[in-house]
Parts: sequence; C-alpha cells; structure tokens
Amino acid sequence: MSDKPTPQEIGTHALTKAVHYADKADRYFTRPFGTVEENNGRIAVCGGLASVYADIAKAAAALTDNNV
Repeated sequence: MSDKPTPQEIGTHALTKAVHYADKADRYFTRPFGTVEENNGRIAVCGGLASVYADIAKAAAALTDNNV
C-alpha cells in the first residue's frame, strides 16, 4: 500500500481549494469596507489561485477517467 494520493484525492483537494479561493475573491469584491480598487490585487491573486486549482482538479479528473 502506498502513501501516494490517488488522482481522485488530488482532484477533490484541488476542487476544495478552488472553491475556497473563489469564495475569498468574492468576499474581497463584496466586502463592505474598502473599495474594489483597493482590493484589486487580492481579488486577482485569489482568482488566479482558484483558476490554478480548478485546472489541477480538471487534470486529476482526466487522469481518473483514463485509469478506469
């Protein structure tokens, strides 16, 4: 038995992280204090991380599909 995570485990973790960072970007966008202009950097970083994690989840899903 290996401690190496399966593609499904990697995809699940990555999807969880993608949702986390997308939610965080949304909170920075809709927060009641400060302006969107003041939070643009944070929104961009969180949105970028959400995109990267979503791509990782898609790649892991493709690996899972190919291994079935």
